[in-house]
Amino acid sequence: MLFRKNIIVFLSFTFLLQSCGFQPLYNMESLSGFIVNQPNDKSKSSQIIYKGLDEALNSISSSENFIINFNINEQFEDIDIREDEKVLRKNIVISVKFSIKREGDEEEIFSGESLISSAYNRVAEPYANFVNEKDTKNRILLLIIQDIKRQLALFKRNQER
Repeated sequence: MLFRKNIIVFLSFTFLLQSCGFQPLYNMESLSGFIVNQPNDKSKSSQIIYKGLDEALNSISSSENFIINFNINEQFEDIDIREDEKVLRKNIVISVKFSIKREGDEEEIFSGESLISSAYNRVAEPYANFVNEKDTKNRILLLIIQDIKRQLALFKRNQER
């Protein structure tokens, strides 16, 4: 008798959880219908952002396509400067401002910004500093691409409501 009650409670609980209405943010269509304009700025960072977004966004054209334009801003600053003016750490801040327009329309319907910063240790070896800076920039750019994808998925979800 107790076994039967446990099964009934378990099945009831299972049905209740399945009907809670959870919907994941990403699905196959959540990032479809976006077209990324190639940036005017031909810097390496701009090209990485462009390629990352272009590959991530489904090129499936829908009835309503959205055009994405973006601008990138990079800042480098020395932090943790010792008395002998030797820099021990360097901070990199990359900001990407983007806007969305409907295809064939000039009115901006959404704008957003992704801002990520990271720092790396400086050492006496110039090549090690070069590699550290390059790795830090690439890591920041990947995080920016992921952040923009999340913002676009939320935008698309709000447009469907």
